[in-house]
Amino acid sequence: MIRITADSQIPEIENSLAEFLKADYSIDYFDSNTLTACDLKNTDALLVRSTLSVNQALCQDTKISFVASATAGINHLDIDYLDSKNISWSYAPGCNAFSVIHYVLAAIGELIKDGMLNVRQSIGIVGYGNIGKRLYKLLKALNFEVYACDPFLANPELVSLDKVLACDLVTIHVPLSASGQYPTLNIINESHIEKLSNKILINTSRGEVVSEELVLQSQDLIYIADVWMNEPSPSLKMIETSYIATPHIAGYSIEGRLNGAKIIAKECAKIFKCLKPSETKTVQPSAWPYDLNNIVRDIHNVSFPISLFNSELDLKSISDSFKKLSIANLESGFRLQRESHSPRNDFNSFSFKGISELDQELDLGFFNELGGA
Repeated sequence: MIRITADSQIPEIENSLAEFLKADYSIDYFDSNTLTACDLKNTDALLVRSTLSVNQALCQDTKISFVASATAGINHLDIDYLDSKNISWSYAPGCNAFSVIHYVLAAIGELIKDGMLNVRQSIGIVGYGNIGKRLYKLLKALNFEVYACDPFLANPELVSLDKVLACDLVTIHVPLSASGQYPTLNIINESHIEKLSNKILINTSRGEVVSEELVLQSQDLIYIADVWMNEPSPSLKMIETSYIATPHIAGYSIEGRLNGAKIIAKECAKIFKCLKPSETKTVQPSAWPYDLNNIVRDIHNVSFPISLFNSELDLKSISDSFKKLSIANLESGFRLQRESHSPRNDFNSFSFKGISELDQELDLGFFNELGGA
């Protein structure tokens, strides 16, 4: 019997475990706000999200042999400690890539709608991994001038950080690291104030990647942020300063969270040597549930399909609610707004068949990338 303890906010984790594990197992759920080491004494596998720090204090004197996070990042896992105790660990890189991309494209849509950006301007991407690479291709298909940098990769398409910071909009997609050859802690900082003058900066990676002093000192930087230092008690001043501010929900799409659950459930089955034989399943995309004419209208009016992204993700509304939090209810409000984030689908989970029939001269490059035109 494998004793599994899982965060109650990992969606469909029980179904995912049933899909992949052929051994007997039990599952208990926890609230990351109240979990202690005492609750884990008999646990074999611990399944978490980014809201829980997994370290010596939590794991010592337990039977934990496997830890997995249903997230794309691992800075909440004390990897050195886990390795020192021979505790296997895993995570879900790329699970919510399209969810984060959806957030960025929805933010771009808001900026275009507000007259602060247009498709003739340039976009720079910091980081060319699971998110950055896909975002690069989609922005190209939307006819933006796009540049990307990543010091870890030798790719002729990539440019320097300075070239990226020269763009009109910069979006960051890197893991948080404080050491190594290319640490990302404060990778965007006060030394870049002049380079980012009159620019737009989007941060969906980690709060610590961007220096708060840069944002607060800059007089003309437009900052859009989903991540913060000291979550779930971020700086109210930072929230107020941001053009759009949201409570770490960029990766919270239905597909992103389900992908994370499936990835760690499968890895759990592998670790405990009880993986069921795989079955190939073809998932057909759902038909676009809104009016395709709105997308065509947006493309004609502003050369960008705003409604394609904000139909499922209304960033301005989320930001307005987040900005209403006071210092007295900041932490509880942050947690509540994150956990109660309205269910939403990734834009690439839909089919857009029939859109070409509405306008035969429509540029279908973006929709062909999705395979659903």
